This record gives sequence, C-alpha cells and structure tokens, in this order.
Amino acid sequence: AVVSTQSTGKLKSSVEVRKDWELQVEIEFSQIAKKYLSYPEADIVNLVECGTLEHYDKRYDRITTKAERPLAMTNRLFHYVSTTDDPIIRELAKEGHVFATDSILATIMTCPRSYYSWDIIIQRVGSRLFFDKRDDSDFDLLTVNETANDLPGGEGGSNSLQKLSLEATYINQNFSQQCLKREQKTFKRPNPFVNEDDDNEPSSVAYRYRKIPLLGPGAEPLTLICRTEVDAVTTSANGEEKFMNIKALN
Repeated sequence: AVVSTQSTGKLKSSVEVRKDWELQVEIEFSQIAKKYLSYPEADIVNLVECGTLEHYDKRYDRITTKAERPLAMTNRLFHYVSTTDDPIIRELAKEGHVFATDSILATIMTCPRSYYSWDIIIQRVGSRLFFDKRDDSDFDLLTVNETANDLPGGEGGSNSLQKLSLEATYINQNFSQQCLKREQKTFKRPNPFVNEDDDNEPSSVAYRYRKIPLLGPGAEPLTLICRTEVDAVTTSANGEEKFMNIKALN
C-alpha cells in the first residue's frame, strides 16, 4: 500500500498502519515534486476505445451571473471501477508492465499538494504492477477545503468534510450531464461496466485505454496502460472532433 499521511493531526489517516507492516521505501513529497517525465504524444497508442459520448452544448460557454442556469438533477449512473476489476484491463494484461486509471495517476502526480490522507493498493502479479484504490475508501469523492486555512466542521454535521465532499461530487456529476446535447458518438465497443439489468441509463462517458512508453530505473523500457475517461465530445472551428472533461468549480 502507498499511504499519504500529510496531516495536521486533526484528520484521520485513510488507513490504519499496522505494526506488522514492513516498510519498503519512504519517499518525501519534496522528492516527488522534482520528478518530471515528458514523452511525445505520437508515442501514445490507443488500444481500446469504448462507450457512448454526447456532444457538449456550447451555449454553456456563455453562462454568466446575469444569464444563469439552475443545476438540473440527473438519474444517470456513474461507474467508479478500480483497475483490477476492469475486464478490459484484464484483457490487456499482456500489453504492459504497469496498469492504472487516470484518477489514480492524477492523485499520485498531485500528492505533493495534497492535504488529506489517502492510500492506494499496489498489487504485483508476476512482473506486472496494478495500481488499485481501496474498496471502502472515499477515493472517488472530490476533496474540499484543501487550500483553506480552516478545516470543515466536525463529523456528521452538514458542513463536515464528508458531507461537503459528497455535495461537490454530486454537483459535478449533475453538471457534467446537464451541459450536453443528445447527439451521440458511439464507439465500436460498448461501456464495459453497464449492466443490462440497470434501471437507469449510464452517463455520457467513454473510456480510452492508452499505451504509454516509459523508462524504468535502469533505463529499461516499461509500458504503462492507463484507462482514461472523457465526458463529452465537441467540434472545433475546423470541424475536428475533440474529447473533453466537464468539471464544476464550486
């Protein structure tokens, strides 16, 4: 397990560190901040693309305080599936050495700025590493007040850290679906997490499984397989289709 424990003592650790755990390596946040990796976009290969996207409604670019839109509730389903639970990741297991989702990688990349404790699980299968989130964690909830001087209110209250994170996540889910037109772009492969027995329709989402070449500690070639997620598709002025994520800053 990789554990971030940057905390003032007022916050609980995301996982209890047991005495029988053996410390393998300890990395300071300051060391991570100095790490940088660049690679040509042309070297990235899209192995699989699946799901159905709706087109972004460009009228939302012109919303102001004088031309506001109320937030509309959606009953669509959102799937938060970890790496080893993904059937397409299993299908691509022979294609790479390291496997993760974009949200897990983003958390690691931004950890020098993180304030709340979090942890991930790294599973080694032969020569391959799988980066997973813990099943019972709040990993998929958006964080709040990480740059504020004062922490949210006590546990259980309407302004508690948990309640504010749930609210921020709920707002982002609804907003991401509100900004869409019902024109669809469907990929050859369907959303791998949709169940035919689901009562509600899935959200507009596509998954792109991308193969990224890396270099290991001894400059040996390594391959990262990352599941990336996009919310919508839009068309540029020259008619080119572009994928996008939709976020609400609240």
